[in-house]
Amino acid sequence: VAEIGHGLRIEVTDDGAPDFPALRLPGADDEAGRGLELVDALAARWESRRDSAGKITTWAELMP
Repeated sequence: VAEIGHGLRIEVTDDGAPDFPALRLPGADDEAGRGLELVDALAARWESRRDSAGKITTWAELMP
């Protein structure tokens, strides 16, 4: 977590999932699949990237 100007940047790194995180439309009864939808709705911008070790970092910037 880092402060950027008057906002906040949050990063989460996994151990190297095979696929990048992606927005999806979960069914009404699905218990998972809404996290990135919330990030997309709340963040000014977000992105995912893979490093040379294969780990994926997803970051989001929240502005007031």
